[in-house]
Amino acid sequence: MRFTWAALAEVEAMYGDNPNLFNAEILSRVAAAGLRAFHPEMTPEAIMELSPPLIPFAKEVQQAMQWAYFGKEAIPEAKENVKKNLLMAWLSRLIKRLCKRESVPLISGT
Repeated sequence: MRFTWAALAEVEAMYGDNPNLFNAEILSRVAAAGLRAFHPEMTPEAIMELSPPLIPFAKEVQQAMQWAYFGKEAIPEAKENVKKNLLMAWLSRLIKRLCKRESVPLISGT
């Protein structure tokens, strides 16, 4: 898989600079863009038909995109804008929401 500048521009035009690679449809389209230069037969539909394991495949696509942007250099860390783990953020919001709920008595007093 190799993301050319044209493939990167296509992905960015469709999904911005951070596509949701945990969405199978988006992942198949992004991967197809990265495979197009050397494997044009690997269309989004063909990738969906193959159904590779989602998380390992998403990691490989992400690594290929990072290589296209940064090469062998380390990815620079943004000091102020470090993205949090989506699952942890979701759990945190859920816990906060549950803690804000008022307690409702199970048995009403007479």
